[in-house]
Amino acid sequence: MSILLDADARVLIVGITGKFGTFSVKDLAQSHTRVVAGVAPGRNGQTIEGVPVFTSVAAAMTETHANAALIYVPAVVALDAVLETIEAGCPLIAYPGDGLPVLDAMEMRAAALAHGVHLIGPNSPGLISPGKAKLGFMPSFCYRPGPIGVISRSGSLSYEACFRLSQTGLGQTSVIGIGGDPVRGVNAAEAIALFHDDPETRAIIYLGEIGGSEEYALNDRLPRRELGRQGNSARSRRRRDRARPRRSCLRSRRRAGPRHETRSLANLNSYRDWRRQWQM
Repeated sequence: MSILLDADARVLIVGITGKFGTFSVKDLAQSHTRVVAGVAPGRNGQTIEGVPVFTSVAAAMTETHANAALIYVPAVVALDAVLETIEAGCPLIAYPGDGLPVLDAMEMRAAALAHGVHLIGPNSPGLISPGKAKLGFMPSFCYRPGPIGVISRSGSLSYEACFRLSQTGLGQTSVIGIGGDPVRGVNAAEAIALFHDDPETRAIIYLGEIGGSEEYALNDRLPRRELGRQGNSARSRRRRDRARPRRSCLRSRRRAGPRHETRSLANLNSYRDWRRQWQM
């Protein structure tokens, strides 16, 4: 199985006549993803690579029964586009764009939660279930089907990690880029809960970044999810300890720095000093 995105995905692209939208029509088709509609103001009745274009998300969903949306619009109109798509009843939305004001991101997340919609982004490469469907712009050759779920705040780091996993024969059920902005749609704790409920995901990899409290929230969530009841265990690795606390943006001083992170992970019995084992 996979999370959120499966082979039955019917994708609509908001902003399909733009550069990224037109590129995605071809790119998603190569990843076994059906693009059934596009949305662009004033372009009703046109087609892009054989995909019909509508003037509104509601009209596109009514005509094509789309169940996932990929939004490529400038940040200045992104909030309106996302809210329109949510109100049209689309259950899965990816907005990869960056430069979004924090207040707009907060409103997006609040609307998604209120309507039971899974929103991926902003500042995210999207979501891919290898061999089934893709909702984003990540390079498809980095992925292959398998039993590992991957959650990443960094887009390029997820490409690299999944490429190396795939090279060793370890494929992925789904890979979700939650984005690196301070406010996002689906967060790490919510993503790991989705993977935990997927019977075919046998292991989960989370790739974090400096800044914010996402890693702490995820660490706090692990015991409550009772991962050990299915024989799963949590293991963590801190890559570097060189970031100065004052440079850890948006992180509270009480929880800042590598020492607190290590202590927090140790309380869960999930931390190993990999540097000693591998002499890093």
